[in-house]
Formats: sequence, structure tokens, C-alpha cells
Amino acid sequence: MSGVLIIKPLPIAAVPTVTGTGAANLLTVDPNEAWIASGTGPRNIDVDMGSEVTVDSFYLGYTNADGAALWRIDRATGPGTGLVTVKAAGPMRAADSEGPRHHCFARLAAPVVSRYFRLVVNHPGPASLYAGALVIGLAFEKHRERNGGRGLLDTGVRQDLPSGGFGIGDGVVKAQFSFSFIDLSAAELRRLWSINKDRGLRRPVVIVEDADLTAGLNEAIHYGTFDRFQPYEGTDADETRWSCSHIEWA
Repeated sequence: MSGVLIIKPLPIAAVPTVTGTGAANLLTVDPNEAWIASGTGPRNIDVDMGSEVTVDSFYLGYTNADGAALWRIDRATGPGTGLVTVKAAGPMRAADSEGPRHHCFARLAAPVVSRYFRLVVNHPGPASLYAGALVIGLAFEKHRERNGGRGLLDTGVRQDLPSGGFGIGDGVVKAQFSFSFIDLSAAELRRLWSINKDRGLRRPVVIVEDADLTAGLNEAIHYGTFDRFQPYEGTDADETRWSCSHIEWA
């Protein structure tokens, strides 16, 4: 099992250059505000980060990607120029994704430095591809303690009635993920502190429970906000424990 991955979204300087409607929605925090491609088949998403950045993680979330959909990731010297493939073409989403919305996530074998990137997506249809979130960043990885895990939160309401039935107010059911790091080094603690302080409980972050999963990966990828931070504790510089939880955006 690989470690938990935490990806803080890096700022994207310009609205991605892509055909279709709602390209600016790829940069909004609400994943229900979506970009919709102009049709089926190959489409390019060109991204300008504004300056050179070091990244290894790419997330295109809340999509309707078909099981046969493919994507490739290139770095570039300019918008759509000087392309060098950093992630070869492969499936956009996990084959066993339960849906109805599918997360597409790729982590490179090693970080790359570039200002420009191109995501080449090929969605066979029958519907045009849509996506609600685009995140590019450098993953923080750390193995977690075996306790904690995934839970469910129901935003609806249920009231017990005297008749024995229920009064129901509809909502959604979404995932919450809790985890603890138990042997953070001083350098890891500084970096995690920086990420958590930047994100707080209001700014989105991507959490991957275990990037090496081959089954159930879609359900182990979470886009949302941190839900709670426990105070970190430890008696040695390399034995700091910190527990956090994250709640996904439905």
C-alpha cells in the first residue's frame, strides 16, 4: 500500500484553452459547475500555470468518462507547442468505478517542471465529455496508521414519527475520510503544516487514500475540504503524530 496522497491545487494563471462550453468552470471550486466538450473524440485541454512549477499529479474530476475513454498528459514550451509526453495514453478512469461521476487521476513517476501542460482526452461518447474540476499539483505522500478510514455523511434529515414511520428530508450521501500520520519527520511536518494552513477547512484539496490501488480507486479519490485537524503531538522530531479528516464535495 502506498501512502495517502494530499494534492494542494496550484494556481492556474489562465482559463484552460479548450473547445466546448464553460472552460472557466474547470477553475471554479464547485465541481458541479462543469466544462462540456464540443463533441466526442479527441480534445485538447491546454493549461498555462503562469510560471514554471514542479508537479507530479493531475486530477480531472466529476466526469462522465466512459470506460473506453483515454487521456495523455504532455508538458509544453508554450500553449500547445514543444510537446513532450509525461504520461502515456491510458484509461481516464478506473474500470470498476461505480459512478455516476468518475474521477480521473494520474501521478507521474517523477515530478516535472513546466509552465505549460496539455491534457489530451479522447472520449468516444455517445455523450460529450464533461468535467467539473481540474487540479494540478505536487503530492505530499505519507503512509497512514491503520486506524481511521472512510465513513459516510448523509446531508438529509430523518425524523422518527409517533406512527412508527419517518419524516424524510432528502439530501445526499457523501464520503468522509479520516487518517493519522504517526512518524512524521521534521521536514514532513513543516510541509504538511504549510498545506493544511493554506487550505484550512474552506479551500479544496484532493486526497487519494492509496494511489497503488487497482480495485476501488475511484471511490478512494476525494475532492473536497478538510473537515477537522487534531493538534499534532510528539516527543521526538521524527515521531510526530497528526490526525486529519477530509469530507468530499458532492
